[in-house]
Amino acid sequence: MIDPHGRQLDYLRVSVTDRCNLRCIYCMPPEGVRQLRHEDLLTFEEIARTVAVGASLGLTKVRLTGGEPLVRKGVEALVGLLSRTAGVSHVTMTTNGILLAAMASTLRQQGLHDLNVSLDTLRADRYRRITRCGRVEDVLRGIDAALSADFASVKINTVVMRGINDGEIADFARLTLERPITVRFIEFMAVGRTGLADEDLLVPAASILERIGELGAIESVETAKTSGPAQVFRLSGAAGAIGVIAPVTAPFCRTCNRLRLTSEGRLRSCLIRGGEVDLRARLRGGASDEEIAQAFRETAAMKPLEYSCGASIKMSRIGG
Repeated sequence: MIDPHGRQLDYLRVSVTDRCNLRCIYCMPPEGVRQLRHEDLLTFEEIARTVAVGASLGLTKVRLTGGEPLVRKGVEALVGLLSRTAGVSHVTMTTNGILLAAMASTLRQQGLHDLNVSLDTLRADRYRRITRCGRVEDVLRGIDAALSADFASVKINTVVMRGINDGEIADFARLTLERPITVRFIEFMAVGRTGLADEDLLVPAASILERIGELGAIESVETAKTSGPAQVFRLSGAAGAIGVIAPVTAPFCRTCNRLRLTSEGRLRSCLIRGGEVDLRARLRGGASDEEIAQAFRETAAMKPLEYSCGASIKMSRIGG
């Protein structure tokens, strides 16, 4: 599917639930958010139909997000449905890893291609402060289980926040020395209402790379154009890799290839701005596949070319 600016849109991020078993400081307020009713969420069948129509238009990659996707009962079956969809070559997932240890093997058997695990600190006390309720030990066990399950790749996503976890950049980078894992450092984006002093938290990508360089020589790694927005590097002799994603200081909107489906069925052109279409209303109103395809085309036409910061959005329903 080509948008009006010539971008090939072949990637759909699907939020399967607005619920989460954590309350991360940059994603939710301390009291959490009002949860959707179960009947407001798209069913697995509705998600599968949407993906099938999208695949007929050129979508090849689907990423399941949340909230936390592993808290949705039966999500393994959804992975199986999507992995068997004609035209879809990659079904992937972003998870906080809390429930991953017990589910990694089944997810792989159902066809999940790779995993991204969100982890912003390796320190138990700091993890509890950032997530307000979690145990880092559970996440580390989940990462171990994912590596044992033989996924195509296992990545750690780390949102770097000044004064909170930026002192651990080197610790995370060292994880790649002995393990075939990619650690991706992500610039903090000021979205939503979290109560944080957002303007003070950004650590620019250049500063992140400078700190990594203190560990030793790093080399750039060439990646496919379809592999995402990260600049990828490797410490000399490392088993894994390091990625840096700079949505603030080096926006990649002009090459963005993704659309988003929210947990309540809104097809969005962009995480922050652009526009959206109420796909759930069409799905439950008897729309034909061509009418669903038209919803994709309408959404693609709204996809912006430029980055805009400071928007207030509900990350738990959209998926980050």
